[in-house]
Amino acid sequence: MTMDKSAIEHIQLTANIPAFIEHLSNHKTEIPIVAIPDNMSINDLERYMPNAARYRLNYETVNIADFIRYNANADQQGALCFIDDESMTAHTIFDLGTLENPLHKAHQAKLKLRKSAAYKSVLAACNNHLPQKLASDFIEDWQDEIIAFSKDGDTMTPLAAARSLRDLTIEAAKEINSKVDDFGESMSSMERVEAKHQEMLPAWIHFKCIPYQGLSERTFKLRVAIITSGEKPALSFRLLREEAIQEEIAEEFKGILEAAFEDSELDTYIGEV
Repeated sequence: MTMDKSAIEHIQLTANIPAFIEHLSNHKTEIPIVAIPDNMSINDLERYMPNAARYRLNYETVNIADFIRYNANADQQGALCFIDDESMTAHTIFDLGTLENPLHKAHQAKLKLRKSAAYKSVLAACNNHLPQKLASDFIEDWQDEIIAFSKDGDTMTPLAAARSLRDLTIEAAKEINSKVDDFGESMSSMERVEAKHQEMLPAWIHFKCIPYQGLSERTFKLRVAIITSGEKPALSFRLLREEAIQEEIAEEFKGILEAAFEDSELDTYIGEV
């Protein structure tokens, strides 16, 4: 008796069924699975169970207090939190497991702090040449957070400082003398550019704000400079100790998280994954 190809394939599959079932049983999978006689494909039955086989969630927030509270509620042994103080982010993996018994990393929480509107405005205003109106508007818009000082150290109201920048004028005098004769040509020019009423202008600005939600308020010191190289005057704000301030903010962020997790099961590491 001869057998066709399909019959031979069926005998081969059924002959391997006992060994296949034994192999699945020995692995003791967390999620129930069943062997379907369709080329021996494997389907999980979790969706038919009253409860999930394991907890799965990827939580993301910009609020440091909510991130800390979530970590406290989901805290478990073996969890790790990776803190990146340069990007102002943190990433917790709760079901990481151990080297000997790694888990599925299905439950995680992420934090990414956002700059406050005030801090973004400070950074946008600094290290740029701003037209008079934009510089004046910057001071007016944030007058509740600003204290202005003249070059002599006298305080100025933000409105007075903004008005003085808006009314700033440039006086230019140019004198050109030329002489032409048979032996050549000579020309001399003198240009004088002067900012009037400099004693009435702000020389320093102290800007108070919270750089990131959940961190402490800081005072940012801005040096005001007048740019007279163009046809119209411009203003420049320079943030003093900018890199040092960024390092201090990052250290504060890292310190808050490390202190919050000091008595918890999870460990903290500096870095990212």
